[in-house]
Amino acid sequence: MENKTKAWEQYEAGVEYKRRIGLYTTVRENERFYRGEQWEGVNANGLPTPVFNIIKRIVSYMISTATSQPISVSYSDDSLSVIGSERLKKQISDGIELLNKNVSYRLDKDKIESLVRGAMLDAAVSGDGVFYTFWDSDIKTGQIYTGDIRTVLCDNTDLFVANVNSRDIQRQDYVMLKGRDTVEHLKKEALENGVSPKEAEKIVPDDTEGIGAGELFDIESENDEYATFLLKFSRDENGYVVWEKATQSTVIKTCQTKMRRYPIAYFSWENAKGSFIGNSPVTALIPNQKYINKAYAMVMKHMTDTAFSKVIYDKTLIPEWTNEVGEAVGVKGGDVRGAAVALGAGNMQSGFLDVINLTMMHTKELMGATDAALGEVDPDNTSAILALQESSNVPLENIRQNLYACVEDLALNWAEMMFEYYPEGRFLPYDDNGESKSGKMPDYELFKNSVIRARVDVGAGTKYSQIVAVNTLDKLLSGGFIGIEDYLERLPDGIISDKRELIEKAVLRQRAAEQTETEAIDGQ
Repeated sequence: MENKTKAWEQYEAGVEYKRRIGLYTTVRENERFYRGEQWEGVNANGLPTPVFNIIKRIVSYMISTATSQPISVSYSDDSLSVIGSERLKKQISDGIELLNKNVSYRLDKDKIESLVRGAMLDAAVSGDGVFYTFWDSDIKTGQIYTGDIRTVLCDNTDLFVANVNSRDIQRQDYVMLKGRDTVEHLKKEALENGVSPKEAEKIVPDDTEGIGAGELFDIESENDEYATFLLKFSRDENGYVVWEKATQSTVIKTCQTKMRRYPIAYFSWENAKGSFIGNSPVTALIPNQKYINKAYAMVMKHMTDTAFSKVIYDKTLIPEWTNEVGEAVGVKGGDVRGAAVALGAGNMQSGFLDVINLTMMHTKELMGATDAALGEVDPDNTSAILALQESSNVPLENIRQNLYACVEDLALNWAEMMFEYYPEGRFLPYDDNGESKSGKMPDYELFKNSVIRARVDVGAGTKYSQIVAVNTLDKLLSGGFIGIEDYLERLPDGIISDKRELIEKAVLRQRAAEQTETEAIDGQ
Protein backbone atom coordinates (compact mmCIF):
# COMPACT_ATOMS: atom_id res chain seq x y z
CA MET A 1 0.00 0.00 0.00
CA GLU A 2 1.24 3.49 -0.90
CA ASN A 3 1.92 6.01 1.83
CA LYS A 4 -1.30 7.42 3.20
CA THR A 5 -2.03 11.12 3.30
CA LYS A 6 -2.23 12.82 6.68
CA ALA A 7 -5.92 13.53 6.10
CA TRP A 8 -6.57 9.84 5.44
CA GLU A 9 -4.89 8.77 8.68
CA GLN A 10 -7.04 11.26 10.59
CA TYR A 11 -10.10 9.97 8.75
CA GLU A 12 -9.34 6.37 9.75
CA ALA A 13 -9.01 7.45 13.39
CA GLY A 14 -12.41 9.16 13.12
CA VAL A 15 -14.02 6.07 11.61
CA GLU A 16 -12.65 3.92 14.39
CA TYR A 17 -14.08 6.29 17.02
CA LYS A 18 -17.53 6.18 15.41
CA ARG A 19 -17.37 2.39 15.30
CA ARG A 20 -16.54 2.29 19.01
CA ILE A 21 -19.57 4.40 19.94
CA GLY A 22 -21.77 2.33 17.59
CA LEU A 23 -22.73 5.27 15.36
CA TYR A 24 -22.85 3.44 12.04
CA THR A 25 -25.01 0.54 13.24
CA THR A 26 -27.30 2.90 15.20
CA VAL A 27 -27.84 5.29 12.30
CA ARG A 28 -28.52 2.47 9.86
CA GLU A 29 -31.06 0.84 12.14
CA ASN A 30 -32.74 4.20 12.85
CA GLU A 31 -32.94 5.06 9.16
CA ARG A 32 -34.37 1.62 8.35
CA PHE A 33 -37.04 1.84 11.05
CA TYR A 34 -38.01 5.39 10.02
CA ARG A 35 -38.32 4.22 6.42
CA GLY A 36 -40.61 1.38 7.49
CA GLU A 37 -38.35 -1.66 7.01
CA GLN A 38 -38.87 -2.95 10.55
CA TRP A 39 -38.79 -6.73 10.15
CA GLU A 40 -35.45 -7.04 8.38
CA GLY A 41 -33.34 -9.88 9.80
CA VAL A 42 -36.18 -11.15 12.01
CA ASN A 43 -37.28 -14.78 11.78
CA ALA A 44 -41.07 -14.35 11.94
CA ASN A 45 -41.76 -18.13 12.38
CA GLY A 46 -45.00 -17.94 10.47
CA LEU A 47 -46.22 -14.72 12.08
CA PRO A 48 -47.54 -11.91 9.86
CA THR A 49 -45.14 -8.97 9.53
CA PRO A 50 -47.28 -5.84 9.95
CA VAL A 51 -45.72 -2.38 10.33
CA PHE A 52 -47.47 0.23 12.47
CA ASN A 53 -44.91 2.97 11.95
CA ILE A 54 -45.40 5.26 14.93
CA ILE A 55 -41.76 6.33 14.65
CA LYS A 56 -42.38 8.11 11.35
CA ARG A 57 -45.60 9.63 12.71
CA ILE A 58 -43.85 11.02 15.80
CA VAL A 59 -40.73 12.23 13.98
CA SER A 60 -42.78 13.91 11.24
CA TYR A 61 -44.85 15.69 13.89
CA MET A 62 -41.79 16.89 15.81
CA ILE A 63 -40.06 18.17 12.67
CA SER A 64 -43.14 19.95 11.32
CA THR A 65 -43.83 21.53 14.73
CA ALA A 66 -40.24 22.63 15.35
CA THR A 67 -40.03 24.22 11.87
CA SER A 68 -43.60 25.54 11.63
CA GLN A 69 -42.61 29.09 12.56
CA PRO A 70 -40.95 31.12 9.78
CA ILE A 71 -37.44 32.30 10.60
CA SER A 72 -35.50 35.34 9.48
CA VAL A 73 -31.88 36.36 10.02
CA SER A 74 -30.55 39.79 10.86
CA TYR A 75 -26.94 41.00 11.08
CA SER A 76 -25.41 43.55 13.44
CA ASP A 77 -21.91 44.91 14.04
CA ASP A 78 -20.77 45.04 17.66
CA SER A 79 -17.81 47.26 16.73
CA LEU A 80 -19.97 50.21 15.61
CA SER A 81 -19.99 51.73 19.09
CA VAL A 82 -16.19 52.09 19.15
CA ILE A 83 -15.77 53.50 15.63
CA GLY A 84 -14.79 57.16 15.88
CA SER A 85 -15.38 58.20 12.28
CA GLU A 86 -19.03 59.03 11.62
CA ARG A 87 -18.46 58.56 7.90
CA LEU A 88 -17.08 55.06 8.41
CA LYS A 89 -19.86 54.24 10.86
CA LYS A 90 -22.45 55.33 8.27
CA GLN A 91 -20.84 53.20 5.56
CA ILE A 92 -20.81 50.10 7.75
CA SER A 93 -24.39 50.70 8.92
CA ASP A 94 -25.58 51.01 5.32
CA GLY A 95 -23.70 47.82 4.44
CA ILE A 96 -25.27 45.92 7.36
CA GLU A 97 -28.72 47.12 6.27
CA LEU A 98 -28.11 45.82 2.73
CA LEU A 99 -26.81 42.53 4.15
CA ASN A 100 -30.04 42.11 6.10
CA LYS A 101 -32.11 42.69 2.97
CA ASN A 102 -29.99 40.26 0.97
CA VAL A 103 -30.05 37.49 3.57
CA SER A 104 -33.86 37.38 3.38
CA TYR A 105 -33.53 37.01 -0.37
CA ARG A 106 -30.98 34.22 0.11
CA LEU A 107 -33.21 32.33 2.54
CA ASP A 108 -35.86 32.20 -0.17
CA LYS A 109 -33.64 31.73 -3.24
CA ASP A 110 -31.57 28.91 -1.76
CA LYS A 111 -34.68 27.23 -0.27
CA ILE A 112 -33.11 27.29 3.18
CA GLU A 113 -36.40 26.38 4.89
CA SER A 114 -36.41 23.11 2.93
CA LEU A 115 -32.77 22.52 3.91
CA VAL A 116 -33.65 23.23 7.54
CA ARG A 117 -36.39 20.59 7.47
CA GLY A 118 -33.94 18.15 5.87
CA ALA A 119 -31.37 18.90 8.58
CA MET A 120 -34.02 18.33 11.25
CA LEU A 121 -34.82 14.93 9.73
CA ASP A 122 -31.10 14.07 9.68
CA ALA A 123 -30.84 15.08 13.35
CA ALA A 124 -33.93 13.06 14.28
CA VAL A 125 -32.62 9.92 12.59
CA SER A 126 -28.86 10.17 13.17
CA GLY A 127 -28.52 12.68 16.01
CA ASP A 128 -27.05 15.65 14.09
CA GLY A 129 -27.83 18.01 11.23
CA VAL A 130 -24.85 19.37 9.27
CA PHE A 131 -24.71 22.34 6.84
CA TYR A 132 -21.73 22.80 4.51
CA THR A 133 -21.26 26.09 2.68
CA PHE A 134 -18.94 26.45 -0.32
CA TRP A 135 -18.31 28.67 -3.33
CA ASP A 136 -19.90 27.37 -6.55
CA SER A 137 -18.24 29.13 -9.48
CA ASP A 138 -20.82 27.80 -11.97
CA ILE A 139 -23.81 29.69 -10.53
CA LYS A 140 -25.01 32.45 -12.88
CA THR A 141 -25.99 35.74 -11.25
CA GLY A 142 -27.26 37.89 -14.14
CA GLN A 143 -24.25 40.18 -13.60
CA ILE A 144 -20.78 40.20 -15.12
CA TYR A 145 -19.69 38.26 -12.05
CA THR A 146 -20.38 34.52 -11.90
CA GLY A 147 -20.39 32.20 -8.91
CA ASP A 148 -22.18 32.35 -5.60
CA ILE A 149 -22.43 30.74 -2.18
CA ARG A 150 -24.08 27.34 -2.07
CA THR A 151 -25.29 25.43 1.00
CA VAL A 152 -25.84 21.66 1.16
CA LEU A 153 -26.50 19.07 3.84
CA CYS A 154 -24.04 16.41 5.00
CA ASP A 155 -24.51 13.35 7.21
CA ASN A 156 -22.91 13.21 10.64
CA THR A 157 -21.31 9.92 9.61
CA ASP A 158 -19.31 12.01 7.09
CA LEU A 159 -18.20 14.69 9.58
CA PHE A 160 -14.85 14.29 11.35
CA VAL A 161 -13.18 16.58 13.90
CA ALA A 162 -9.85 16.74 15.72
CA ASN A 163 -11.29 16.64 19.25
CA VAL A 164 -14.21 14.21 19.39
CA ASN A 165 -15.07 15.33 22.92
CA SER A 166 -15.70 18.96 21.93
CA ARG A 167 -18.86 20.25 20.24
CA ASP A 168 -17.34 23.61 19.23
CA ILE A 169 -16.64 23.29 15.51
CA GLN A 170 -14.86 26.64 15.22
CA ARG A 171 -12.34 25.73 17.93
CA GLN A 172 -11.28 22.43 16.35
CA ASP A 173 -7.72 22.05 15.01
CA TYR A 174 -9.24 20.57 11.87
CA VAL A 175 -12.62 19.58 10.49
CA MET A 176 -13.16 17.09 7.67
CA LEU A 177 -16.02 16.01 5.41
CA LYS A 178 -16.10 12.73 3.53
CA GLY A 179 -17.49 12.32 0.02
CA ARG A 180 -17.58 9.82 -2.84
CA ASP A 181 -16.80 10.43 -6.51
CA THR A 182 -15.76 8.43 -9.54
CA VAL A 183 -12.09 7.55 -9.83
CA GLU A 184 -12.06 8.99 -13.34
CA HIS A 185 -13.33 12.38 -12.19
CA LEU A 186 -10.95 12.56 -9.22
CA LYS A 187 -7.94 11.73 -11.44
CA LYS A 188 -8.98 14.40 -13.94
CA GLU A 189 -9.36 16.97 -11.16
CA ALA A 190 -5.93 16.06 -9.75
CA LEU A 191 -4.24 16.52 -13.14
CA GLU A 192 -5.99 19.87 -13.67
CA ASN A 193 -4.55 21.05 -10.33
CA GLY A 194 -0.97 20.21 -11.24
CA VAL A 195 -0.69 16.74 -9.69
CA SER A 196 1.74 14.54 -11.57
CA PRO A 197 0.32 11.63 -13.60
CA LYS A 198 2.19 9.22 -11.33
CA GLU A 199 0.51 10.64 -8.22
CA ALA A 200 -2.87 10.80 -9.95
CA GLU A 201 -2.68 7.07 -10.73
CA LYS A 202 -2.57 6.39 -6.99
CA ILE A 203 -6.26 7.32 -6.86
CA VAL A 204 -7.89 3.89 -6.85
CA PRO A 205 -11.33 2.51 -5.94
CA ASP A 206 -12.01 1.80 -2.29
CA ASP A 207 -14.80 0.28 -0.25
CA THR A 208 -16.85 2.13 2.37
CA GLU A 209 -19.48 -0.55 2.97
CA GLY A 210 -20.97 -0.30 6.42
CA ILE A 211 -19.84 3.25 7.25
CA GLY A 212 -22.49 5.31 5.46
CA ALA A 213 -25.60 6.96 6.86
CA GLY A 214 -27.81 4.23 5.41
CA GLU A 215 -27.66 0.85 3.77
CA LEU A 216 -28.52 2.32 0.36
CA PHE A 217 -25.16 4.14 0.37
CA ASP A 218 -23.51 0.74 -0.09
CA ILE A 219 -25.15 0.39 -3.53
CA GLU A 220 -23.24 2.31 -6.22
CA SER A 221 -23.38 2.33 -9.98
CA GLU A 222 -21.87 -0.80 -11.51
CA ASN A 223 -20.65 1.17 -14.54
CA ASP A 224 -18.18 3.32 -12.59
CA GLU A 225 -15.48 2.87 -9.98
CA TYR A 226 -15.73 5.07 -6.88
CA ALA A 227 -13.20 6.38 -4.40
CA THR A 228 -13.48 8.30 -1.13
CA PHE A 229 -12.27 11.91 -1.02
CA LEU A 230 -11.81 14.11 2.02
CA LEU A 231 -12.31 17.85 2.38
CA LYS A 232 -10.06 18.95 5.23
CA PHE A 233 -10.20 22.41 6.80
CA SER A 234 -7.46 23.58 9.16
CA ARG A 235 -5.84 26.90 10.11
CA ASP A 236 -2.39 28.28 9.47
CA GLU A 237 -0.25 30.11 12.04
CA ASN A 238 -2.13 33.35 11.33
CA GLY A 239 -5.54 31.79 11.94
CA TYR A 240 -6.67 31.65 8.30
CA VAL A 241 -8.43 28.57 6.98
CA VAL A 242 -6.50 26.21 4.72
CA TRP A 243 -8.59 23.95 2.50
CA GLU A 244 -7.36 20.58 1.23
CA LYS A 245 -8.92 17.86 -0.92
CA ALA A 246 -7.27 14.46 -0.64
CA THR A 247 -7.78 10.74 -1.20
CA GLN A 248 -6.08 7.80 0.48
CA SER A 249 -2.71 8.36 -1.19
CA THR A 250 -3.00 11.63 -3.15
CA VAL A 251 -3.47 15.28 -2.22
CA ILE A 252 -5.58 16.62 -5.08
CA LYS A 253 -5.59 20.30 -4.15
CA THR A 254 -4.59 22.68 -1.36
CA CYS A 255 -5.93 26.22 -1.11
CA GLN A 256 -5.11 29.09 1.24
CA THR A 257 -8.10 31.28 2.09
CA LYS A 258 -8.59 34.58 3.89
CA MET A 259 -11.45 33.21 5.99
CA ARG A 260 -11.21 32.50 9.67
CA ARG A 261 -14.38 30.43 10.10
CA TYR A 262 -14.77 26.81 9.06
CA PRO A 263 -17.61 26.70 6.47
CA ILE A 264 -19.56 24.16 8.51
CA ALA A 265 -22.46 24.62 10.91
CA TYR A 266 -24.13 21.77 12.78
CA PHE A 267 -26.47 21.04 15.64
CA SER A 268 -27.61 17.99 17.60
CA TRP A 269 -31.14 16.87 18.34
CA GLU A 270 -29.99 16.17 21.88
CA ASN A 271 -26.46 16.84 23.09
CA ALA A 272 -24.48 13.89 24.38
CA LYS A 273 -21.95 14.77 27.07
CA GLY A 274 -18.39 13.95 26.10
CA SER A 275 -19.05 13.59 22.36
CA PHE A 276 -19.59 15.85 19.37
CA ILE A 277 -22.14 13.30 18.10
CA GLY A 278 -25.69 13.87 19.34
CA ASN A 279 -28.46 11.50 20.39
CA SER A 280 -31.35 10.54 18.11
CA PRO A 281 -34.92 10.23 19.46
CA VAL A 282 -35.53 7.30 17.10
CA THR A 283 -33.02 5.12 18.96
CA ALA A 284 -35.14 5.17 22.13
CA LEU A 285 -38.37 4.52 20.19
CA ILE A 286 -37.23 1.34 18.45
CA PRO A 287 -37.91 -1.10 21.37
CA ASN A 288 -41.49 0.20 21.64
CA GLN A 289 -41.89 0.00 17.87
CA LYS A 290 -40.71 -3.63 17.88
CA TYR A 291 -43.15 -4.55 20.65
CA ILE A 292 -46.11 -2.92 18.87
CA ASN A 293 -45.35 -4.69 15.60
CA LYS A 294 -44.85 -8.09 17.25
CA ALA A 295 -47.91 -7.72 19.48
CA TYR A 296 -50.13 -6.88 16.53
CA ALA A 297 -48.56 -9.74 14.57
CA MET A 298 -49.58 -12.18 17.34
CA VAL A 299 -53.09 -10.70 17.41
CA MET A 300 -53.40 -11.16 13.66
CA LYS A 301 -52.10 -14.72 13.86
CA HIS A 302 -54.52 -15.55 16.66
CA MET A 303 -57.47 -14.09 14.78
CA THR A 304 -56.49 -15.87 11.56
CA ASP A 305 -56.25 -19.22 13.34
CA THR A 306 -59.32 -18.97 15.59
CA ALA A 307 -61.70 -16.41 14.11
CA PHE A 308 -63.91 -19.05 12.42
CA SER A 309 -65.56 -22.06 14.03
CA LYS A 310 -64.33 -25.57 13.22
CA VAL A 311 -66.25 -28.82 12.91
CA ILE A 312 -65.08 -32.05 14.57
CA TYR A 313 -66.80 -35.21 13.29
CA ASP A 314 -66.65 -38.97 13.87
CA LYS A 315 -65.11 -40.53 10.73
CA THR A 316 -66.61 -43.92 11.58
CA LEU A 317 -70.03 -42.35 11.20
CA ILE A 318 -69.29 -39.67 8.56
CA PRO A 319 -66.73 -40.78 5.97
CA GLU A 320 -66.25 -37.26 4.57
CA TRP A 321 -67.36 -33.80 5.68
CA THR A 322 -68.57 -31.11 3.31
CA ASN A 323 -69.00 -27.37 3.86
CA GLU A 324 -71.33 -26.92 0.91
CA VAL A 325 -74.37 -24.84 1.84
CA GLY A 326 -77.54 -26.89 2.17
CA GLU A 327 -75.91 -30.19 1.25
CA ALA A 328 -76.94 -33.24 3.28
CA VAL A 329 -74.32 -35.13 5.30
CA GLY A 330 -74.70 -38.88 5.39
CA VAL A 331 -74.30 -40.81 8.67
CA LYS A 332 -73.73 -44.56 8.88
CA GLY A 333 -76.36 -45.80 11.35
CA GLY A 334 -76.43 -45.13 15.06
CA ASP A 335 -77.17 -42.01 17.03
CA VAL A 336 -76.46 -38.79 15.04
CA ARG A 337 -76.13 -36.63 18.16
CA GLY A 338 -72.46 -37.54 18.63
CA ALA A 339 -71.54 -37.61 14.96
CA ALA A 340 -70.26 -34.02 14.75
CA VAL A 341 -69.79 -30.96 16.90
CA ALA A 342 -68.83 -27.34 16.03
CA LEU A 343 -66.12 -25.60 18.04
CA GLY A 344 -66.80 -21.88 18.51
CA ALA A 345 -64.39 -19.12 17.53
CA GLY A 346 -61.51 -18.54 19.96
CA ASN A 347 -61.70 -15.56 22.28
CA MET A 348 -58.72 -13.31 22.90
CA GLN A 349 -58.00 -11.59 26.18
CA SER A 350 -59.17 -8.00 25.69
CA GLY A 351 -56.51 -6.70 28.06
CA PHE A 352 -53.85 -7.57 25.51
CA LEU A 353 -55.28 -5.09 23.00
CA ASP A 354 -55.51 -2.52 25.79
CA VAL A 355 -51.80 -2.93 26.51
CA ILE A 356 -50.95 -2.40 22.83
CA ASN A 357 -53.11 0.73 22.61
CA LEU A 358 -51.71 2.10 25.85
CA THR A 359 -48.17 1.48 24.59
CA MET A 360 -48.87 3.45 21.43
CA MET A 361 -50.63 6.25 23.30
CA HIS A 362 -47.98 6.69 26.00
CA THR A 363 -45.15 6.45 23.45
CA LYS A 364 -46.64 9.32 21.47
CA GLU A 365 -47.48 11.38 24.56
CA LEU A 366 -44.02 11.06 26.07
CA MET A 367 -42.60 12.43 22.81
CA GLY A 368 -45.05 15.35 22.86
CA ALA A 369 -47.18 13.91 20.03
CA THR A 370 -50.51 14.11 21.85
CA ASP A 371 -53.86 13.69 20.10
CA ALA A 372 -54.44 17.45 20.21
CA ALA A 373 -51.00 18.14 18.76
CA LEU A 374 -51.52 15.61 15.98
CA GLY A 375 -54.92 17.09 15.11
CA GLU A 376 -56.82 13.97 16.14
CA VAL A 377 -59.48 15.85 18.13
CA ASP A 378 -62.55 17.75 17.01
CA PRO A 379 -61.74 21.48 16.67
CA ASP A 380 -64.73 22.63 18.76
CA ASN A 381 -62.72 24.77 21.15
CA THR A 382 -59.92 26.56 19.30
CA SER A 383 -58.53 28.25 22.41
CA ALA A 384 -58.30 24.95 24.29
CA ILE A 385 -56.63 23.24 21.34
CA LEU A 386 -54.16 26.11 21.07
CA ALA A 387 -53.30 25.82 24.77
CA LEU A 388 -52.82 22.05 24.49
CA GLN A 389 -50.71 22.46 21.39
CA GLU A 390 -48.49 25.06 23.04
CA SER A 391 -47.96 22.85 26.10
CA SER A 392 -47.05 19.87 23.90
CA ASN A 393 -44.44 22.02 22.14
CA VAL A 394 -42.44 22.59 25.31
CA PRO A 395 -40.26 19.45 24.87
CA LEU A 396 -39.24 20.75 21.42
CA GLU A 397 -37.97 24.10 22.69
CA ASN A 398 -34.43 22.85 23.33
CA ILE A 399 -34.30 21.39 19.83
CA ARG A 400 -35.50 24.68 18.35
CA GLN A 401 -32.80 26.61 20.19
CA ASN A 402 -30.13 24.19 18.93
CA LEU A 403 -31.42 24.70 15.39
CA TYR A 404 -31.56 28.50 15.67
CA ALA A 405 -28.00 28.67 17.00
CA CYS A 406 -26.90 26.57 14.03
CA VAL A 407 -28.68 28.86 11.54
CA GLU A 408 -26.94 31.84 13.13
CA ASP A 409 -23.57 30.12 12.60
CA LEU A 410 -24.61 29.38 9.01
CA ALA A 411 -25.45 33.06 8.44
CA LEU A 412 -22.04 34.09 9.80
CA ASN A 413 -20.42 31.68 7.33
CA TRP A 414 -22.38 33.33 4.51
CA ALA A 415 -21.31 36.80 5.57
CA GLU A 416 -17.62 35.91 5.76
CA MET A 417 -17.72 34.19 2.37
CA MET A 418 -19.37 37.26 0.85
CA PHE A 419 -16.62 39.50 2.25
CA GLU A 420 -14.01 37.12 0.85
CA TYR A 421 -15.41 36.16 -2.55
CA TYR A 422 -17.68 39.03 -3.64
CA PRO A 423 -15.76 41.61 -5.70
CA GLU A 424 -16.28 45.32 -5.14
CA GLY A 425 -19.08 46.55 -7.37
CA ARG A 426 -21.13 43.37 -7.26
CA PHE A 427 -24.82 44.02 -6.66
CA LEU A 428 -26.70 42.26 -3.86
CA PRO A 429 -30.28 41.43 -4.85
CA TYR A 430 -33.16 41.71 -2.41
CA ASP A 431 -36.94 41.78 -2.35
CA ASP A 432 -38.80 44.97 -1.48
CA ASN A 433 -42.51 44.23 -0.97
CA GLY A 434 -42.60 41.90 -3.93
CA GLU A 435 -40.40 44.07 -6.14
CA SER A 436 -36.92 42.81 -7.04
CA LYS A 437 -34.20 45.36 -6.31
CA SER A 438 -30.45 45.34 -5.76
CA GLY A 439 -27.87 47.43 -3.97
CA LYS A 440 -24.12 47.84 -4.05
CA MET A 441 -22.11 47.15 -0.92
CA PRO A 442 -19.44 49.57 0.29
CA ASP A 443 -15.86 48.35 0.11
CA TYR A 444 -15.83 44.85 1.60
CA GLU A 445 -12.49 45.62 3.22
CA LEU A 446 -14.39 47.82 5.67
CA PHE A 447 -15.95 44.69 7.20
CA LYS A 448 -12.80 42.61 7.57
CA ASN A 449 -12.22 43.90 11.13
CA SER A 450 -15.90 44.17 12.05
CA VAL A 451 -17.44 42.02 14.77
CA ILE A 452 -20.42 40.71 12.79
CA ARG A 453 -23.21 39.00 14.71
CA ALA A 454 -26.20 37.09 13.35
CA ARG A 455 -29.53 36.64 15.09
CA VAL A 456 -32.46 34.42 14.18
CA ASP A 457 -35.89 35.98 14.57
CA VAL A 458 -38.93 33.75 14.75
CA GLY A 459 -42.43 34.63 13.59
CA ALA A 460 -45.78 33.08 14.53
CA GLY A 461 -46.79 30.93 11.62
CA THR A 462 -48.71 27.94 12.92
CA LYS A 463 -52.15 27.08 11.57
CA TYR A 464 -53.85 27.53 14.92
CA SER A 465 -52.26 30.97 15.40
CA GLN A 466 -53.60 31.96 11.96
CA ILE A 467 -57.07 30.66 12.88
CA VAL A 468 -57.04 32.69 16.10
CA ALA A 469 -55.92 35.79 14.18
CA VAL A 470 -58.67 35.39 11.57
CA ASN A 471 -61.35 34.81 14.23
CA THR A 472 -60.25 37.92 16.11
CA LEU A 473 -60.28 40.02 12.94
CA ASP A 474 -63.75 38.70 12.04
CA LYS A 475 -65.09 39.83 15.43
CA LEU A 476 -63.45 43.25 15.15
CA LEU A 477 -64.88 43.75 11.65
CA SER A 478 -68.39 42.56 12.52
CA GLY A 479 -68.33 44.79 15.63
CA GLY A 480 -67.44 47.82 13.57
CA PHE A 481 -64.12 48.41 15.35
CA ILE A 482 -62.07 48.20 12.12
CA GLY A 483 -62.77 48.76 8.44
CA ILE A 484 -62.38 46.35 5.54
CA GLU A 485 -59.03 47.91 4.60
CA ASP A 486 -57.60 47.31 8.10
CA TYR A 487 -59.06 43.81 8.05
CA LEU A 488 -57.40 42.87 4.75
CA GLU A 489 -54.03 44.40 5.66
CA ARG A 490 -53.83 42.36 8.88
CA LEU A 491 -55.08 39.12 7.39
CA PRO A 492 -52.29 36.47 7.52
CA ASP A 493 -50.57 35.82 4.21
CA GLY A 494 -51.81 32.85 2.23
CA ILE A 495 -55.41 33.02 3.45
CA ILE A 496 -56.69 34.68 0.26
CA SER A 497 -55.05 35.40 -3.08
CA ASP A 498 -54.50 38.88 -4.60
CA LYS A 499 -54.85 40.54 -1.19
CA ARG A 500 -53.15 43.72 -2.38
CA GLU A 501 -55.61 44.10 -5.26
CA LEU A 502 -58.56 43.70 -2.89
CA ILE A 503 -57.15 46.38 -0.60
CA GLU A 504 -56.75 48.80 -3.50
CA LYS A 505 -60.33 48.15 -4.64
CA ALA A 506 -61.61 48.61 -1.08
CA VAL A 507 -59.80 51.95 -0.82
CA LEU A 508 -61.27 53.10 -4.14
CA ARG A 509 -64.80 52.10 -3.07
CA GLN A 510 -64.38 53.90 0.24
CA ARG A 511 -63.19 57.07 -1.50
CA ALA A 512 -66.06 56.87 -3.99
CA ALA A 513 -68.55 56.47 -1.14
CA GLU A 514 -67.05 59.42 0.73
CA GLN A 515 -67.17 61.57 -2.42
CA THR A 516 -70.82 60.63 -3.04
CA GLU A 517 -71.69 61.49 0.55
CA THR A 518 -69.90 64.84 0.25
CA GLU A 519 -71.73 65.69 -2.97
CA ALA A 520 -75.07 64.79 -1.36
CA ILE A 521 -74.34 67.10 1.57
CA ASP A 522 -73.31 69.92 -0.76
CA GLY A 523 -76.49 69.40 -2.78
CA GLN A 524 -78.59 70.07 0.29
